[in-house]
Amino acid sequence: MGSSGGAFESRRVVPMPQLVVLAGGLGTRLGEVSERTPKSLVEVAGKPILSHILDWACHQGCSRGLVLIGHLGDHFDGFAHPGMELQFHREKSPLGTGGALWNARAFLEERFILLWGDDLHRISYDSLLETHRSSGCSLTMTVTSEHGWSNLQHHDGRLLRYDKSLQNPEGLNGYEAGTSVVERTVLETHGRGGVWSWEEVIYRELSGSIAVHLDDSPFWDIGTLEGLERLEFFMKEGGL
Repeated sequence: MGSSGGAFESRRVVPMPQLVVLAGGLGTRLGEVSERTPKSLVEVAGKPILSHILDWACHQGCSRGLVLIGHLGDHFDGFAHPGMELQFHREKSPLGTGGALWNARAFLEERFILLWGDDLHRISYDSLLETHRSSGCSLTMTVTSEHGWSNLQHHDGRLLRYDKSLQNPEGLNGYEAGTSVVERTVLETHGRGGVWSWEEVIYRELSGSIAVHLDDSPFWDIGTLEGLERLEFFMKEGGL
């Protein structure tokens, strides 16, 4: 996997942006599994889900990563990944996804690829970046229509509405698939200190001006025991 990533990157004129992984969540839906292990370090097919995520990012040409940690953050001591220069930034207390990014804003590059530390979506980063560049938007999210349910509404390449709570499911036609391209100006303009959710705040405030990149490649979320079991089964059946 590492050699493929190196060859892929050597042909690229413009280097891949910084990779930023949100890995500080409590993982409460995983129960006992995440009581002693951060959910991004929960093992799938013999290695942490974070390693699978970084495998793919390296394959796509990423070489710099910032991992935002919190819950059981000392478990990341000594964690490394071949071909990836990693930094870890820890929050002292839970800040939510938005608060974690704001807390680490000094370490963010002008443009970065944002991932959730419990999601695996093996998509083409080049294609995602092309959508981002051509859209003229400051934020581009990946959306799949092949998930079991929907949490957003999109039309004509733009996010119209995000509804994680499913309070108004009518019209929802896609699911956020966990890989975004973000300009740092989004955080600088709309972010703030304290505890807050990136999804609930940013997606609402920028609705109508967030570009949607459609990709129905298999999407895996190990935030629940059911999701963890599905990815484990996929990997054992040859998904490596």
